[in-house]
This record gives sequence, structure tokens and C-alpha cells, in this order.
Amino acid sequence: MRETTGPAPGQPRTPYRRRLLGRRLPVLLAAALVLTLLGPFGTFADLTLAQRLAYWCGLIGLGGLAFELLTLAAGHRLRERAGAWRATLAGVVLAVAALMTLTVALLERTLRGMDFLRPLGLAELFVYVVLVTLLVSAIPVWLELRDRGLLAGPTPPPSPFVPDNAPASSPAERPEAAFLARLPARLGRDLLALEMEDHYVRAHTAEGSDLILMRLRDAIAELAGLDGMQVHRSHWVAAAAVAGVERKPDGKLVLVLRNGRRVPVSRSYAAAVREAGWAEKTGP
Repeated sequence: MRETTGPAPGQPRTPYRRRLLGRRLPVLLAAALVLTLLGPFGTFADLTLAQRLAYWCGLIGLGGLAFELLTLAAGHRLRERAGAWRATLAGVVLAVAALMTLTVALLERTLRGMDFLRPLGLAELFVYVVLVTLLVSAIPVWLELRDRGLLAGPTPPPSPFVPDNAPASSPAERPEAAFLARLPARLGRDLLALEMEDHYVRAHTAEGSDLILMRLRDAIAELAGLDGMQVHRSHWVAAAAVAGVERKPDGKLVLVLRNGRRVPVSRSYAAAVREAGWAEKTGP
């Protein structure tokens, strides 16, 4: 028996550092500056501009740090449970709001002499903190869900088991390689090559490239049925992407792809490349 496997949504497509520095930190900084200028909840009248800047930057920074730590902790536990990410991020927002409620209560008593450290006071403050938390975290949460591919609706169920002796399907009936579903829509489905980068795979298509968090060997396994091969420990190439082959002075082969990209062929894979007829193509 064999089973066809679908994509595994829930894994981020963008490296963590790029998501943090390029998306979430600018949003948090902008939120802190807006709150500083507006001075909600009486902070405009009671605090100077410098005090408001320290007040809101400190609270937004602490809340953002708590959000990042809780999200990272959840990421280690939910690698194989993509469907739980929506509920998890909602829980993270509520947990951050609860932490910040206590922090704000202590800060308000110290800074402005306001006593919220009682049940009704904490409940009232929690409502305000949840409101601010939702406004500040809405964009980062939306970006995180989009990056993990969880905004396009539910993932279709895996294909049923198919007996090994079942007749082979025609190319028109053959299901799309599972890996292609991981590609962002802007890259299309014309996959040219895969390239390993640390713990990520960079997928090159006719429209561009992007990083996907997974191992190269797992990505190749999801390309079953797509005509192509691994040509190097760090590279896989689609057969239709090869426009020509160059030979270096030391005899090593270099594949020239349709988009002009050059991919090295290691000696251990050179024989397979020649058997596939790729070495007979001439470079541009």
C-alpha cells in the first residue's frame, strides 16, 4: 500500500529573523509612537512627552517580548499540529493581556497612585489592556497566520490509500506534487530548482524564489512524480528547467537553468545527470 501525502501547513515560509525585524518590530514601534502621541487612558494629561514615550515603549516592548517568547514556545510544540495555530495565537494574546494587566496595575499604582489591585479594578483594567493588545497584535498575528499558510481555509484531507497494483494514472490525472502547495501564490507552480540554506529550502521558480522551513530531503520526497533529480547535496533541479550544461576545466558539470541560474553538479550525481541526457545539452 502507498499513501500520498499533502502539504504540511503551519510551518512558516519566512525565516524568523526576517519576520521579526521586517514585520513585527516596525508594527510595535509604530504602535508605541502612536500611543505616545495620543496619550490614551489619561496618560496625555498626567505624563510629559518623555514619560509617555518611556511608558508606552516599555509596555509595548514587554508585551511584544512576551508574545515572541510564547509564540516560539508554541512553535516547538505544534510542529505537527498546524490546525491548532489559530487557537494557540488567540491564547497567546489572552496570556499576554493577563500578564500586561498585572504589570500595568503595578505601574499605575507606582507612577500615578491609581489602585487597580482589586478584583473589580483588575477586571476593568483587563478590558482596556485586551483592547490595546488586540489593536497592537492584530497585524503581527495576521502576518504570522498568513506566513504559515493558515488563512486560505482548511487543508483538504489526505488522499486515500491506493493499492500498489492499481493502474498508473495518466499525466492529466496525476495529482500535483505536494511540495508545490507550499509555494507562495506569487511564485506560481513552475518550479525550477531547490537549494538548501541552513534549515531552510530556497525554492526557485520562473517568477522568483522564497525560503521554506524544511529539510531538502523532505522537500524532494514531496516532489515525487515531478520529473527532476538531486544533482548536489544542496541542490535539486527540475528536468524542464535545464537549458544547457557547461563543463568546467576540472571536468565538473554545471547546469544552466532557463532563468540563467547555474547549479553545480557534484561528482556523485554526475553519472545520473549523464544518464538522464542532460549532459548532452549545450549551454547558452
